[in-house]
Amino acid sequence: MIKMKLVNLNPARCCLAALVRLRASPLEFFDYCWDFTRRYFFALTLIALFGAKLLHLYAHIHSLPPSKFLLWGVTFFFQDVVLVLLVRILTQKQPWRSVAAISALIVVPFSLIMSGMTAANTSFYVFTGAEIHWRQATTFHHDAAAMRTLLTGLTGFLIVEGILLTVAWFAAAPLHRALGGILSILAQPFRCCASCVRAWIPKTTSLRDPERYDHVSEDDYLDDKSDDGSSIYLLEPYGAVAPPRHGGHSLARRLAVWIPFVGLFLLRVVRPWDPAYMFLSEALPVAPFLGHHRVSPVRAEGLPGDYGWLEGQTALERPPQWSWLPKKPLAGFEDWNHSDKFHPPPLHYDPNRDPLHISNLRSPLLDPLHDALSGGNVNIKHVILLKLESTRGDVFPLKNGTFMWDRIAESYPDQNIPKDVRKRIANLTRTAEWLTGFDAGFKHDMVKDYGRRSYGGLSASNAFTTGTYTLKSLVGTLCGVTPLVADFNREYENHIYQPCMPHVLAALNQLPDVRANNTSTDYRTWPWHSVWMQSVTDSYDNQDKLTPKLGYFDVVTKESMENPKAKHYPVKEKEVNYYGYPDKVLGDYVRDAIDAAEKNHTRLFLTHLTGTTHHHWGLPNDTYESIVGSTSSGHNNDLNRYLNTIGYIDEWLEEILGILNEKTIINETLLVMAGDHGLSLPNDGGVTPYDNPHVGSFHVPLLFAHPHLPQVEVTTPVISQQILPTILDLLIQSHSLGPDSSHAAQDLLSMYEGQSMIRPQITEKDGRQNWQFTVMNTGGSWLAVRSAAHPSYRLVIPLVDDVEWRFTDLAQDPIELHPVKDFNLVDLAKTLEADYNPEVVDWVRDAAHVAEWWVTENWMRYRYRGRGKGKEKKKD
Repeated sequence: MIKMKLVNLNPARCCLAALVRLRASPLEFFDYCWDFTRRYFFALTLIALFGAKLLHLYAHIHSLPPSKFLLWGVTFFFQDVVLVLLVRILTQKQPWRSVAAISALIVVPFSLIMSGMTAANTSFYVFTGAEIHWRQATTFHHDAAAMRTLLTGLTGFLIVEGILLTVAWFAAAPLHRALGGILSILAQPFRCCASCVRAWIPKTTSLRDPERYDHVSEDDYLDDKSDDGSSIYLLEPYGAVAPPRHGGHSLARRLAVWIPFVGLFLLRVVRPWDPAYMFLSEALPVAPFLGHHRVSPVRAEGLPGDYGWLEGQTALERPPQWSWLPKKPLAGFEDWNHSDKFHPPPLHYDPNRDPLHISNLRSPLLDPLHDALSGGNVNIKHVILLKLESTRGDVFPLKNGTFMWDRIAESYPDQNIPKDVRKRIANLTRTAEWLTGFDAGFKHDMVKDYGRRSYGGLSASNAFTTGTYTLKSLVGTLCGVTPLVADFNREYENHIYQPCMPHVLAALNQLPDVRANNTSTDYRTWPWHSVWMQSVTDSYDNQDKLTPKLGYFDVVTKESMENPKAKHYPVKEKEVNYYGYPDKVLGDYVRDAIDAAEKNHTRLFLTHLTGTTHHHWGLPNDTYESIVGSTSSGHNNDLNRYLNTIGYIDEWLEEILGILNEKTIINETLLVMAGDHGLSLPNDGGVTPYDNPHVGSFHVPLLFAHPHLPQVEVTTPVISQQILPTILDLLIQSHSLGPDSSHAAQDLLSMYEGQSMIRPQITEKDGRQNWQFTVMNTGGSWLAVRSAAHPSYRLVIPLVDDVEWRFTDLAQDPIELHPVKDFNLVDLAKTLEADYNPEVVDWVRDAAHVAEWWVTENWMRYRYRGRGKGKEKKKD
């Protein structure tokens, strides 16, 4: 008997038998295949659904109090149990071929889709530390660059999918039979009722259904009921089943089935309604279709308070009228262009009406800067702004004795970094140390190497980004706004509510003291010209449409460099990641832009987005140095690659300084640098800031460098939204603008939200705090809030039902090892009151209510209506 069953497991023999049946009769072939594949696809469905749910609960295991998880945790499987039982009914033996065919059409694609979704979500979680938000998944198939990003996780997906398919192969028959037995017990009351009903119905002779199977054996009948008579082998030939068992189920077996099911049903009935419970209960098939959007994006009603000063308030007002603004339409100034054409006229952001705005423009300049700026020694002819991709604040520069140093040390035996690696780390970010003036703790002799202790300028040691999604971060930096609270790049198709830096400079070009094609040596009379450069693609998420929206029309990207008509075609390096080329290939283009500006007497505003530090951190010729030990582990290897690319960008910055020196404009150029976002890679292995609330994704370098400025460290919390007003203030205070341009720039400066960083930062005024908001990647799920008045507190606020409230105190937990998380604000407050003090709860209450007002205001400023429609669709 055993030998016979092992022979039946031979796949070649089974396939041959199937082919014989196919040639003899296609219908018989279907009968044969469905007889064993129904068990397989049922098992695949069961494993996929419960595997996905276990991962789902594991990802949010700390999001509910343990008491609630223990009490209601079993109810989170209710939807999955119902789906599994339904699929088991569909995969039982059917006496009608048509019913079996319909069941196959439903079950086969359903099981394959479920296994694919489970494999994708599992590999994505391992890869990023976050689950896939399935409601966002529909946006990717429109975007070729996004698809290339997704394909980087293809290996992990195939591995997980292979495991699911293999486990289902061996577990199919036992699982199918076990669930059949459970169904048989659950169906007994219904069969009794049906017998009673039939007893009252007169017996009639039923006609034979023409599509009914020609023969249904007693064995098949018992197999339908419970599969107790089925073989345990998946590829048992059709009808070859073990002798049927006669008799009913024992009382113990019936109780073992009914008690858990009744308990599950009763617990589900009495479980209170809560968005967190609904989210945790979501079965995988319904996740993409359930709308998690709310009418009120932030639910702060659980912690009531007196916030009448916010109710009914808006910062929108008619735009101010300036005599210097030309009558002809200007890009970025649409609210002024259309003010006479629409009734009522469009409204524009007015800081004087913003209940959260705190201005520092009436404060004096920082003492170290006053003499330098008033003395006329600081000339700003050109401005170069660099957005540093995925650059953490603690690697710019990398300092001895900090968390990053300790993280590297942990990768070596006895936490002892080898001497040669120490030297390598010490020189990894020399340029960043020189530019920021921060002492990295390696005892470098900067005077000997560079002629002075530091480059000069302002460096912020506690700067956060406005958005952890690159394209949103760009909008926040270049337009002096907070990005739109919506998933992905929606800014390009909505109303960016302030003129961006290129728009401002283009407006200054219209003034009388600026003349095109002039031969004057006074650069203040030269017109501005804005240039955008990146060595990577701009096709990701419609960036090619966002860039002109920001005011850039002279653009260098991967696509333009690959054009045979490009000046420096072909590109000298190979692509290093799925986005494009290493940044140094732009060197000649930077030189060209400077040469053109000097030749044509124009002032250059060059914006450069770096790309080499993006995952997966490729370098030319794959030349990596050993920085992190034990790179055989995935996280250590990723960190080693990341730090190598940080070193590469440091070299690129040194090369840019060399170009400025070569072109003799280094003393007339303001360098502005800021990270677009950070990475939590050294903390939790996260390779992307997607749905990652860790502080490592928010803390970025931010500096304004000029050789004739004294070195100043800004320790007060700042945000990259302040870059644009600070540039304007520097241009005004350094007398780098003509009289007409200075007057216009002063008017424009007063219109922006952010405080100028060359003046003392005001953290609190009249009892109201200086709130700073960061829109988290991808934009519509989470909002991070902090206050300059309480810089150690961070609150991450859910905007949808499927993420949690999250609080950390960086003073007690600087690397956020123990965040306090909860789906419910009231439960979060109770935990904080017990673990911290009432002051923390009061701050959380303020942050929640301020964010509740601010998110709605954000949508109004952008004139965004997508959320109100309950759906967001990505357009091409």
